[in-house]
Amino acid sequence: MKHRLLSTLTLLLLTIAAHAATRPQLAIGLTYNRATEYNQNGFGLKLQIPLPANFALEGEMIYFAQSRKTTTLHLNIHAQYRFQIIDRLCVYPFAGAGYSHWGYDGPNVSRWGANIGGGAEVYLGHGWGILGETRAQLVSHETQIIFTAGLRYHF
Repeated sequence: MKHRLLSTLTLLLLTIAAHAATRPQLAIGLTYNRATEYNQNGFGLKLQIPLPANFALEGEMIYFAQSRKTTTLHLNIHAQYRFQIIDRLCVYPFAGAGYSHWGYDGPNVSRWGANIGGGAEVYLGHGWGILGETRAQLVSHETQIIFTAGLRYHF
């Protein structure tokens, strides 16, 4: 019984490793973000998980520094469809959900919302890429455009 379980786990790990070797791995990125509503500057982290058929999931956290007595934290998850235009250029539309927390001098506000946008990534080699994105962030009490520029590393 133990040998059968060990054999099954070994076969599963070999299958996952073989599949992972034939496609891109995880990617992590650092971003600079500019939000239009309060003219805020922010910095963020991204974690991208590639999926089959050119899809990817991306988790993101953005912190916007204080502007007009407001700080903002955004937690987002997006689904992307990546089009490889040429060897070193990829473009992608994305859509997803987000959670936003605004810290004001008075009461704080937290809301769920949606993001829709697009981006492009230029691969520099050795796993590095430069990305640019534009999105509309749709939240019940506010809609704003966010511009993003960043650096991503593909493992």
